[in-house]
Amino acid sequence: MRLSLHSVGGFTGPAGAQTRSVDVDRLPAAEGARVRALVQGLDAAPLPATLLKPRPQPWDFTYTLTLDGRQVRFHLDAAPAALRELVGILEARPPD
Repeated sequence: MRLSLHSVGGFTGPAGAQTRSVDVDRLPAAEGARVRALVQGLDAAPLPATLLKPRPQPWDFTYTLTLDGRQVRFHLDAAPAALRELVGILEARPPD
């Protein structure tokens, strides 16, 4: 399973865009198990293609998570807890 998180926005706008990717099979066992559990939780209640705030602020980031070819575009404040936790795990890794 491969995850990719692209973030853009905030005060830097497009110039600060970053992508972080991870192959879940290469993560340490405990972290990989946690990521798989979060993804399974998201699969149980399928996400819409977008979860955007109706009135985003200039400092809000827009994220695009790609998981095995599926994508969801979202603002962190509009995302369910499992998706926010995945963002935290991916943002702890260095950008590609």
